[in-house]
Amino acid sequence: MLIPSERSNVASVGGPRTEEGKEAARWNAIRHGIRSPAPVIPGIEKSEDWEVHRDRILEDLAPSGHLEFALAERVALLSWRLHRVTRYETETIATSQEKMEEDLAQKRRFSASISDGIHPKDVRGLAKLAAAKHRLLKRFPKLEDEKWLDAMDADSILWSALYQTDIIAEEEEDPEKVLKRVSIPGVPEDVEWEDFESWTAGIVRAGLEAIAGATEEDAEELLEAVTDAARREAAKAKQQAEQVERELANMSRERLLPSEKTLEKITRYEAHLSRLMFKALHELEALQVRRSGGAAPLARLDVDGLAAN
Repeated sequence: MLIPSERSNVASVGGPRTEEGKEAARWNAIRHGIRSPAPVIPGIEKSEDWEVHRDRILEDLAPSGHLEFALAERVALLSWRLHRVTRYETETIATSQEKMEEDLAQKRRFSASISDGIHPKDVRGLAKLAAAKHRLLKRFPKLEDEKWLDAMDADSILWSALYQTDIIAEEEEDPEKVLKRVSIPGVPEDVEWEDFESWTAGIVRAGLEAIAGATEEDAEELLEAVTDAARREAAKAKQQAEQVERELANMSRERLLPSEKTLEKITRYEAHLSRLMFKALHELEALQVRRSGGAAPLARLDVDGLAAN
């Protein structure tokens, strides 16, 4: 004979006793038994997002019975895949936008102008360097002799001056040969200019005087010529950088949509999924109408659009 507590346990094992409890249990069995594997792409989509999406669709469509649940879940699956189409279109456009600079570099590679054929990043970099060099040369005459200068800046000024001299610009003499006649006070002759770490504005001025003396030029005029050449170079580099930005802006506008081939593929797939989803919705609607006592014909015509004249 069972004691009261044991009878209570048996009753609980036997499941719900009320009609409301039985209905809830029946609904749960159908809901959990019908669900197919989650259509989630690892690393891109999340199972919890799919579950929330599916459960909300089921809640909105309020299916009853195995067939209605199958159709409702099919609607959830198809609408999930339609969201994926939108994601694919967005990612395709984003990827195309990200590749613009590489594509532009490839397009410009065979340009008649060497400067037009370099990568957009390099064009920007050269424009910044040219502008910085021009600024350096403009402020150089105002620097005190004791002002320390970076070795690369000093090297740039002196080499620019050397190549600006008439005998080198007109290719009358080799730069390395002229360099052998240049001796800068305070700079060891066996040390490369770019490796010397004690440059000051005064030592660079002495270097300009040494270059002018070795090439029969005027040091002040030589510095003015170098500064003017740097101004022209900076202006040209700026124009090239602006041209690159205009080309990239045009490419960006042209890539607001996927390529024609990709867009056609997206459109066909989206239309296919939409037809299937609305067909499942119509079937579910018909079942629910019949279940509520209404009349729903077994054969119906789903019209997706009007034929063109």
